[in-house]
Parts: sequence; structure tokens; C-alpha cells
Amino acid sequence: MLRVPMLILRVYLVISATIYLTDVAANKSIFILAGQSNMSGRGGVVNLTWDQFIPRESSSNPAILRLAANLTWELAIEPIHRDIDVSKVCGVGPGMAFANSLLKQVPVIGVVGLVPCAIGGTNINEWVRGGVLYNQMMGRIRVAVKDGGIIRGLLWYQGESDTLTVEDARAYNRRLHNFFVDVRADLHIPHLPIVQVALASISGPYTDMVREAQLGMKLVNLKTVDAMGLSVQEPERLHLTTPAQVSLGNMLTNAFLSINNEMEKNTSQFIGVGTVANAAPSKSIFLLAGQSNMSGRGGVINNTWDNYIPPECTPNLSILRLSADLNWQLATEPLHRDIDTTRACGIGPGMVFASSLLQKDSSIGVVGLVPCAVGGTNISEWAQGGELYKQLIKRAEAALEGGGIIRGLLWYQGESDTVNREDAEAYKMRLQNFFLHVRADLLLPVLPVIQVALASGEGPYVEMVREAQLGMDLINLRTVDANGLSLEPDGLHLTTPSQVSLGKMLANAFLQSRPSSLTSNSSSKSQNVVTNLLGMLFFVQIFYYSYL
Repeated sequence: MLRVPMLILRVYLVISATIYLTDVAANKSIFILAGQSNMSGRGGVVNLTWDQFIPRESSSNPAILRLAANLTWELAIEPIHRDIDVSKVCGVGPGMAFANSLLKQVPVIGVVGLVPCAIGGTNINEWVRGGVLYNQMMGRIRVAVKDGGIIRGLLWYQGESDTLTVEDARAYNRRLHNFFVDVRADLHIPHLPIVQVALASISGPYTDMVREAQLGMKLVNLKTVDAMGLSVQEPERLHLTTPAQVSLGNMLTNAFLSINNEMEKNTSQFIGVGTVANAAPSKSIFLLAGQSNMSGRGGVINNTWDNYIPPECTPNLSILRLSADLNWQLATEPLHRDIDTTRACGIGPGMVFASSLLQKDSSIGVVGLVPCAVGGTNISEWAQGGELYKQLIKRAEAALEGGGIIRGLLWYQGESDTVNREDAEAYKMRLQNFFLHVRADLLLPVLPVIQVALASGEGPYVEMVREAQLGMDLINLRTVDANGLSLEPDGLHLTTPSQVSLGKMLANAFLQSRPSSLTSNSSSKSQNVVTNLLGMLFFVQIFYYSYL
């Protein structure tokens, strides 16, 4: 009686995942699963029959996809190697447990894309560069990143077939080492994280020799998890049981995160060419502009930053920044350190915004922050044609060169316009024109803009400027109010805790401004109609304000 509801549930999940794919295809964190039968999975398989038991840890998740044999992304469902390792019956492997555990521990990882490539009964020699298995794996990886996504790591479990002869066992360390080096070279990711598994079962007389080679492997960003002691199926005593595969999946996750943590300690390695190059096509780009409270003075007293970085601002593999020399790199505080160079920079709202955004909506993918704010600047200095404006547009265009989508503009400015009445009275018109010109020059008529109403000011006309900000009426613009957030002793700049709060406020405002990613075809058509209408209204606004 339970089969029909279960079938309906699976159909529903497949349909949901298909809809979901339209927006997440470019934002996947991709993992390659390769090796032989214990990677493809034999959990629950006895006498060539799978018992069809799927543990909770290996259950389907809308945020976990797999690349099928026909090279299309689909909802990942056990057995995930069913159309890859076709010579034997597949069951539960470690892949789904790995992905679920990863999402549980690090939800900002986003959508996980698994690329199953393992084939049972294969010798390491069959994975040599140029061989059929190697070429097939590389072909699948190229397709996996074609529409965007980042290759995060290789999970490898193999070696049982190399325990049968002393020649294979002796050559195993060298052959495996060459395989890993070749994969990294051909993917142009020299520091690709690799997590391999040391054998759990005794296949041939030279198992210990192969295990010694695996446990003694020395490569940068490689971790080995030891499967010895995990339960194996009876009576063959070769393949891991379903509970053992769940345990192995958790072990693989912890090992990968350990590599990730070590990479974060070495920024130059962490932002390796391969990682950033793969991130380029799938960035969600945000422009950060305005003056000092956007560039960040959190923790800065007497022009000296205290170097304190709150947990919400720590580096994240999914957050990049465009540096002053127009290169993407791992985003670290202070974000504006090479942009707003006349004063010491500290904590701003940008990193918290990105981290909070990823935590609340992992489908956003890799976030690319483009810092442009400069302290002490008046709104008139941001007028179209001025140096600050031209620099903003130049950096926005450079950010798009490697791929990505400009998702929004975050704007915090106005303190300098509170000094004299003329500036305060003209503020609203000047700011409206600035937003409209940015949208026009970027050819993004409905670009989301999130601005901040002042928490402080340099002169007596703070309330006049705040009134202009809070009364701003433009399509797709939201205003968050910083009034009441704590200030540094100078009475002008937000403290570090306040910047953390502001970053979260900006993220919430942006998420409220964008449509849900889970839309049907009919609703997508409706959104296109709305977008076209908003575009028409945008040009009406341009026309209107140009004649005021």
C-alpha cells in the first residue's frame, strides 16, 4: 500500500527538481565521485539484488543533484551510480550521505552537484591518463561545468583490484600519485581538494601493501580517510554495508572541510587560479558604493583598525571580491582596503551581507562583491561623468568579463550632504538621477537597489537627507534604516556589531526584492511580463526626471 504514495513522492521530487534547475544550474558546488565498486555503492546488495533500503542520511534533497549518464542534471536519488556502473547491481554508496552531511554542516555551500564516475572491478592502471575511464571522467566533468558551477573536490575510493599481484601493489603509490596530479593538471585546478579512502576490506594478499601506499600518500590538499573497521557485507566481505557507507559519507565530509579550513589559512593557495576561473561564469555580482560607512570603519579608532573580524565576516569559499587591479580573489576584510585608500578601512556590511545571503538562499551561488565606496564623498561627486561614477561603471563592467550577473547595488552615502542646506535640499533629485543613470549605463532597467538611510551625519541637516532617502520612490528600490545602530566614538561611523546588523538587514531587503527561484513556467512568463512593464516604467522615469 505504501508503494503508490512513495511513487507519487518521487515524481513530485523529480518535478520540483526540474523546476529548481532553471535557476541553480550555474551555482552548483561540484564533486567528482570516482574509483570502483565501494564508491559506486554496493550497500544493501546481496546476491546481485539491492534491498532498496535508503537510510535517512542518503535520502533525496532538492539541493543535491547528480549528472546522469545522458549528461543532464537531475535530482540525485540512490543508487546514484545506477546508470554509470552498469555491469553490476548498484546500491547505496557514500555520495548522498556526503552531500547531505556537507549541506547540514555548511549550508552556504549551495546546491551540490555530484558527478558519479566510479566503475566496479577496475585497476588503477585503467584510470591512467588517456585511458577510457579517465577520458570518460574528464568528459563528464567538462559537461558538469559547462553551464556554470565550481569543482570543489574529488572523492576517490579504489584499490581493491590492485591487491591481487605484488607488481600492482608495489606500483600503486606511484600510479595513484600520477593520477591525482594529472587530474589537477587537466582541470587547471592545481590545488583541487582530494579525499581518498584507504581500503576497508581484504581483497587479495597484498591489501596491506596497497593500504600503506594510500595512507602514505603525500600531496597538497589531499586527505585520506581510513575505512578499515567499517562493517562489510556477508558473506563476500568485500563491500561496505549501508550503515558503513553512511559513516563513510560523514568521514568524507569532515575530511573535505578539514582541507577547506587549511586552505582558508593560506589565502594565496585558497584562491588558486582554477577555483576562481571556475567561479567566474556563475557569480552573483553585487556593487558596493557610497562613502565610509559602506567601505567600512567598524573597529577603526584614531585611523587604526583593531583587526577584529567577527564570525559573520570570516572568509568563505563562495564569496569573492574584485580587487583594485580588477582581479577576482577570496573576499577578506577589510573589503575596501585597496579602494578607499585615504583612510584606514575596517569592517563594513559587505561580507555579512554575502554570508547572510548564502545562508538564507544557497541557490544564489558564488557571490562576487565589487567594492567601490570612497569615504567623505558628496552625492554630486557620484554624478554621471564624474570620476567616482566612471570608476563604478568600469569596475562593474570588468566584473562581468569573466561571466556572472549583476544582482544588485548596495548604497550607503549621504553623511557629507548634511553639512549645508543646498546639498541637503538637492539630495533627493541627485540621488534619483544617480540610480537611474547607473541602471541605464549598465542596461539593467530594473536593477535592485538597496540603500541605507543615515545613522549619522557630518552636519546639521541629517534629518533633511534622511527624509529624502526614506521618501525615495523608485522601481525595485528598498531602503533600510540604520538609525539607532551604535556608532564609534567619533559619532559618525558604525561599530563592528552595527555593521554586522546592517549586513543582515541588507540581505533581508534584497531577498524581499527578488522573486522566488522556485517558479513554474507559467509564473516565469508572468514575471517576464512584469519585467517588461517595469522596464517601460523605468524609461518613463528617465524621461520625467530629465525634464524636471
